[in-house]
Amino acid sequence: MSFGKETYSLLSNINNDVVKSLYEMYAKKLLAYTFKNYTIDKDDAWAIVYKTIYKIAEVGSKYTFENEQKRSAFIFKTHINFLRNYFRDNKSFEKNNREVELHENFADKEPELNPTQNLPLTVLQQELEKLEDWQRILLLMRGQDMPYSKIAEFVKKPESQLKVYYARLKKQLTENVNAELEKINTTQHVNQ
Repeated sequence: MSFGKETYSLLSNINNDVVKSLYEMYAKKLLAYTFKNYTIDKDDAWAIVYKTIYKIAEVGSKYTFENEQKRSAFIFKTHINFLRNYFRDNKSFEKNNREVELHENFADKEPELNPTQNLPLTVLQQELEKLEDWQRILLLMRGQDMPYSKIAEFVKKPESQLKVYYARLKKQLTENVNAELEKINTTQHVNQ
């Protein structure tokens, strides 16, 4: 994987302190995530990590986040998008990772809920995991009041359609969470 002209021109416009800070905070986590979930060459994995860090250094100052957790989620979603682009562009990557995906899909089963966790939050997390990456990014970025024009850059969807997608996703997510909570509550009452 090569950075290309756009990345090299980007490097000249980025504050090295920001890159260093992002590298120290996220590089190992992003790399560990990549190796845990994908079969990928070490050099390519590092290239994607660096691409993520430089992209965040470029655009990160344009956004404000409520807390560090939301900032981290944004960074990981950006990294996942770069991984997906790599997946799309590199057919050998698709072949090597088909087995991993099949295993993950096969292993899908209802996760057990820990009673000490916040039940609605747990159900929300489960429902969010069922969405495609671009859908989660849209919900997250819109939740941060990011303009649709900026979101379109990340999700590679037409800006004119994002408002419709967002309204549908919010409605669908709310309905799914409420239905799941009702199902859990009904099951708990029957078992008592």
